Amino acid sequence: MQGKEDVFDIVIAGSGPAGSACALALKNSGLKVAMVDRSTFPRDKICGDAIGGRVKKVLREIDPDLLAELEGYPSKNRSSGWKLFSPNGKTIEVNFVNPGYVSRRLDFDSWLFGKTTGQNYLEMIYSEIRDINADTSSVQLTLQGDRKIHASLAIGCDGAHSVVAKKLADFKVDHRHYSGAVRAYYKGVEGTLGSEMLEIHLVKGFLPGYFWIFPLNDGLCNVGFGMLSTDIKERRIDLKTSLKQIIQSSPALSKRFANAELVDDVKGFGLPLGGKERTISGERFILCGDAASLIDPLTGEGIGNAMLSGLYAARQAIQCFQKNNFSVGEMKHYDEAIYKKLLPELKKNLMMQRAFNRPWLINLLVNVAIANPGLKNWFAKKL
Repeated sequence: MQGKEDVFDIVIAGSGPAGSACALALKNSGLKVAMVDRSTFPRDKICGDAIGGRVKKVLREIDPDLLAELEGYPSKNRSSGWKLFSPNGKTIEVNFVNPGYVSRRLDFDSWLFGKTTGQNYLEMIYSEIRDINADTSSVQLTLQGDRKIHASLAIGCDGAHSVVAKKLADFKVDHRHYSGAVRAYYKGVEGTLGSEMLEIHLVKGFLPGYFWIFPLNDGLCNVGFGMLSTDIKERRIDLKTSLKQIIQSSPALSKRFANAELVDDVKGFGLPLGGKERTISGERFILCGDAASLIDPLTGEGIGNAMLSGLYAARQAIQCFQKNNFSVGEMKHYDEAIYKKLLPELKKNLMMQRAFNRPWLINLLVNVAIANPGLKNWFAKKL
């Protein structure tokens, strides 16, 4: 017989931005929530560290005080716009209508998770999920040490390698909608101190991938290189080697990195991209963030979409309990809400990402955009 401490209304798998946003949005629901994660904070997440303006909107909807706290949070740098370097060396830039931030995931994720602690409705369980099953009556989780958890609803916020997605939605990696990337931290990159511009470099010979420099608040830069998994496999690309080759072979970049110091190992990560409609819910479960493949295919940014999906999942969960209905049909409202909001944007950005395979097209668009201020703003905003 299960003890009371093992029975919850909702279990959230994963306490990253999607899971933490979901937990915060359930604060006044009256529901008993467990959040399960195998790792404690602070912890690193291999990422570009860009936090889009959507994050601010989500925090405002959950609790305006959270947005005010983020704006006063010191471990971040404002991101005011993009600067795109085309293969022919020309550049365009534009300021964001809704500026975002750049913050190491080690810092940002810890800050956001910290807002969930000390809440009576929420129990944090540090354990690995070994198995999960769902039927018409409940969701059953088996944790490390054979601990059993029962809940009425599971919300999968457990990342690109989600156990919930694999077990309950039968998700498999689709390399056509998946990217690989590497990230490193450099100190002393010329031209970045005090900069609020996110740099994207489309380097001839390394397309359709893109190289980035995202300035942080403490003199560091998040530097990385990413490419679609199908192209990585077809061209047998070593991303770590490519990152170093780009820095060394590009005349402009080699000068800027001449006195820069690598302060962390180059680390790789995978990005399940949005742009393809999937089934992201089912009987007694919902998928959010990377587990639902909601990463922007063009920018690689996933925090904003993850937090938005966490908020939408919380709203759907509350409706489920109000109706006492956890069926596939009821859960479809979540899929519809997410894809109505995100799918057109994700599809468009996936098409633009694939256009990076044509240097002549990128050069042409940049040349035309430079000559046409209206087109320049349109084109740059898509990046």
